[in-house]
Amino acid sequence: MHYIKDYTNLKNYKLIISIAIPMIISNISIPILGIVDTSIIGRISIEQIGAIAIGSSLLSFVYFCFSFFRMGTTGLIAQSWGIKNTSNIHNILKSNFYMALLCSITCIIVIIFIKDFLLDFYYASSQIQYHASLYINIRIFGAPATFLNFIIFGFLLGSKKPWELLKLVLFINILNIILDIYLGLYLNMQLKGIAYGTLLSEYSGTILGLYYIYKNLPTLDIKDKKFNFKNNIFYLLKSNTNLFIRTSLILTTILMFTAIGSKLGNTILAANAILIMLQMFISYSLDGFAQAAEVLVGNEFSKKNKNKIINIIISSGIISFIFAVAYSIIFYLYIDKIILIMTSINSVILEIQNYSLWIIISPLISFLSFHMDGIFIGANKTKIMRNTVIISFILFIISLYIFVPIYENNGLWLSFILFLFFRGILLLTQVREIYKFN
Repeated sequence: MHYIKDYTNLKNYKLIISIAIPMIISNISIPILGIVDTSIIGRISIEQIGAIAIGSSLLSFVYFCFSFFRMGTTGLIAQSWGIKNTSNIHNILKSNFYMALLCSITCIIVIIFIKDFLLDFYYASSQIQYHASLYINIRIFGAPATFLNFIIFGFLLGSKKPWELLKLVLFINILNIILDIYLGLYLNMQLKGIAYGTLLSEYSGTILGLYYIYKNLPTLDIKDKKFNFKNNIFYLLKSNTNLFIRTSLILTTILMFTAIGSKLGNTILAANAILIMLQMFISYSLDGFAQAAEVLVGNEFSKKNKNKIINIIISSGIISFIFAVAYSIIFYLYIDKIILIMTSINSVILEIQNYSLWIIISPLISFLSFHMDGIFIGANKTKIMRNTVIISFILFIISLYIFVPIYENNGLWLSFILFLFFRGILLLTQVREIYKFN
């Protein structure tokens, strides 16, 4: 309690918020895009809502398994940028670009061949599977742009250009919204319009992102083959294995959530798709404070400053909790109006109202998992993060077997909320490991 005077110091909160603001705006633009997509399709048919839910969950699983491109690039660029090692920055970017292109081409080939096999895991109607297949066939060709954008995001973060990163993310998502409305509604291309809109915006973002890189690094020559490709790839794979496993399990949880929901009927699948979109909004926005904590803890960890780290953990936790409470209050008061924005299909609206309690209490339960993630990433304690997610995932599986047969969709939501709860609480029990600087 002798640190209590630090927690009333407004400078600490201003510092955290100043870092979090561009990240929050950037983060929440992603689920807002999903909400707009769902709002467009939500006025067309239940089948297409479910198809986008299934198609997006499959592609998200594949893409975010490779999000180590962003995390690995950020750390390596930050180290080299600090000592102005331009040559090494060139090597990192070129190695990652070539690796990303190789991985993306492989993903396109693999997904095209196993797409139908994966869709069979969803007990959805043939109409939903048809639309999901169509959606995936278009979106998968955005893999090269998605992977390259991961690297571009990592470069902008590592080179301390968060506002340029914000501009880039907003450009991609605003363009996506415009294209979705134009292609999906105005040209009446419906689901195909949504998919093409996303595809075009991703590649447009890559072009703008490459401009930002050349603007900050005019000496970069992508065609120059004089770089250490092998060593950089080995370092990336080795340093991000724990994060890869952790991310894969989190995405597997979401994938299973959607798959099990599809067994409960098309209307429940559509309702869950909208509710999970709101959950993504919560997680992306609260992640802004986690990312601020990540930066600050990382800075103090290198200095082995225990007192400052404790202050950052608690101060950022207080801010995150305040925002979590605010989200719960907003959902409690306005959930019905939010639902009407996202769909006008009466059967889906009634189904969402049956399960809206879960999204109301979710911020209060899940904020700790996001907050603790930022703390442990900042201290580079990724092994602990991996282990706690493994345990939480096992508990999630057990919960599914116990509660879903009894409570059906309520049991599914309970299992998912418990997964988020255990992720946060298990990391909290290990927080003293943050101070083990060696």
